[in-house]
Order: sequence, then C-alpha cells, then structure tokens
Amino acid sequence: MYDTPATMKKLVYIVEDNPVQQKLLQVHFEERLGNYTVRTFPHPKEIFDHLEEKPFAVVLDHFFGEDKNETGLVYLRQLKKADDSIPVIYYTTLNDAAVRAEVMKLGAVEYIIKDSASLVRLRTALDRIHEKASRKKGFIQRLFGKS
Repeated sequence: MYDTPATMKKLVYIVEDNPVQQKLLQVHFEERLGNYTVRTFPHPKEIFDHLEEKPFAVVLDHFFGEDKNETGLVYLRQLKKADDSIPVIYYTTLNDAAVRAEVMKLGAVEYIIKDSASLVRLRTALDRIHEKASRKKGFIQRLFGKS
C-alpha cells in the first residue's frame, strides 16, 4: 500500500471519462494538495485489475460514455463487493436526491456535485477519510499495543 509510512503520499484513484476533468483533479491532488499520488482511469472497469495497490480512496464519476444505464452506481456496487474497505467519493454533475440516497446506501463516504466549490469539498472528504483512518489506527494501537 502506498500510504504505510507517514511520509509517503496516499494513492487516490480518479475514475473520470473526461480527460480535462482527469487532469484538473490530478494536478489539484498532486501539486496543490501535495500529499497524494493519483492514478486516473477513464472507465471504472479498469480499476479492478489494480485494487491490490490498496488505494486510499476512489473518486468515482457517475456517467460513462453514451450508455445511460452504465453509471457509477453499477461500479460502486462492484467495487464495494470487491473491497468494502476502500472509501469511495461519488463525484457527479447530477443533483438528484434519489441517486444520492442510493449512492450513500451502497456505501460511498461522500456524494459531491461538480461545481465551483467541488475541489474544496473533495479535499474535505479526503481529510475526513484520513481522520477516520487515524482514529481507527489509534484505537487498534491502544487496544492491542501494536504500531
């Protein structure tokens, strides 16, 4: 896993079919925030061969290509079935309460609508994931006396 030592960068998968959005997110995470390494994927089916890398988080887009039945919901279900421990941030232009409810029910940690403040919300979501992981690690250390 990429984030075992405290000094190493955390690996984040960005699953986004728009190459401009991919690059924007990659630059934001790697250069602006600085503590992440990003792997981009234009389609979610491509990440399943790489899950052994144990990404810190996955940012998953909602729409992929022309097939409106092939949404991020399909791949969120598959991802959670493959490895429920990987936090997923659902990142979409869709402001739909029913989809949001389904996404959260399926186990995403956050539902973020793409807009002018979405990069800030992505950072906040990643900070929350980091805090939760730190609390869990601290609890395990206290419980079992291990580092």
